[in-house]
Amino acid sequence: MFILTLLAVMFAPTDAEISTLGGQTYSGVLTSITSTTIEISENGKAVQLPIDDVMAVVFPAKNPAAADAPQALYFTDGGQLQGTSIRRTAKSLTANTALLGDIDAAVDKIHAVRLQAENPTFAQQWSTFLKRESEKDNLIVARRDGTGLDFLAGIVSNVTAESIEFLLDGDKIPVPAERVYGIVFGRQKGTKPAANDPNAAVQLTGISGDIFKAKTITLNGAELKAESSWGQLLKMPLSQVQKIDLSAGRVQFLSDMPALVERFDGIDPENSLFAGLIELDQQKLLFGPQRDTTIERQSKLRLRGREYAKGLCVHSRTEMQWDLEKRFSSMECVVGIDDEVAFNGSHVVGLKITGDGEVLFEKLIATSDAPLPIRLSLEGVSRFTILVDFGDGSSVCDWLDFADARLVIAKEKL
Repeated sequence: MFILTLLAVMFAPTDAEISTLGGQTYSGVLTSITSTTIEISENGKAVQLPIDDVMAVVFPAKNPAAADAPQALYFTDGGQLQGTSIRRTAKSLTANTALLGDIDAAVDKIHAVRLQAENPTFAQQWSTFLKRESEKDNLIVARRDGTGLDFLAGIVSNVTAESIEFLLDGDKIPVPAERVYGIVFGRQKGTKPAANDPNAAVQLTGISGDIFKAKTITLNGAELKAESSWGQLLKMPLSQVQKIDLSAGRVQFLSDMPALVERFDGIDPENSLFAGLIELDQQKLLFGPQRDTTIERQSKLRLRGREYAKGLCVHSRTEMQWDLEKRFSSMECVVGIDDEVAFNGSHVVGLKITGDGEVLFEKLIATSDAPLPIRLSLEGVSRFTILVDFGDGSSVCDWLDFADARLVIAKEKL
């Protein structure tokens, strides 16, 4: 473990907030986690909850802390760990990680590694390489003039601190490690990293932003034990954990669900000065609802400085409807006008959410409003509808985010 990180967090508060499938919350000191239960001391009284009823355990008082670890590992299940001393052979990859200490993982569990400190200039290119499909390993190098990244496609057979053994067109080439920004390992055509690995039912988020997915976890005292998807038993101080997410298989993100109806009525009210100046099809292309990005498609959803990987960004006037088939118990999200436009003046957007025609939530949301967490009951609801409307007679700044919008599957439907 990294000494500086441990010193920064060893005295962090251990108060936890537990949320359940039924929408209840409990606050107190987390005392134990077993294969069947989670126990919390709330106001001095022990409360024991079935682990199957728990959605998440969050430690809100812990402050983010940067890890002194320049390298990064990207797992096929969507996990990401910061670390050092990355080594790879034909069968395994080892590293010293900030969250879990030494790991020894099967190579088929690793999607990519970044071998140099993160360079913000290369962030977009690196993200593109991570999404790229290739049956060969991609060796990513920084151009000598510093203008960007380039790659070579071949086979990586060995990675050490000094060099990367790279097979290119039948020739084995030792590439100096300091020249390599990262490696994205090849995979069979048509396969993608599995974000929902059935062998990784628990997601742990560290205070430095690390994400690790585990088969099982237990807690005894201040030490959390986790079994990795490749069978390694790993340990970490509870003080380094920001969140324990047990919702895998129990929730669906709204942005991943196809809409039954997606109607865009245009960015200007009827009879307004600018109505009809742009063809509706062109308006929809430019301002139609976006999944997991803002309207301009280049940025993540962001509310008051916090970024969200999942959610919807919807422009007025838009109606979206989903057929839920009465499978869900509730919907949770954070709503607000995206930071991209929220500071461009005082404006208002209208929001109306209905279930089978019954109004579940209705509010005018202003650019000056703080992000608003909402939780709506969806018991027995089939048709779920969101209407984003002109709140003040115009569509200026009407980029409404439904950040982290997720539907909780009803317990009887699991």
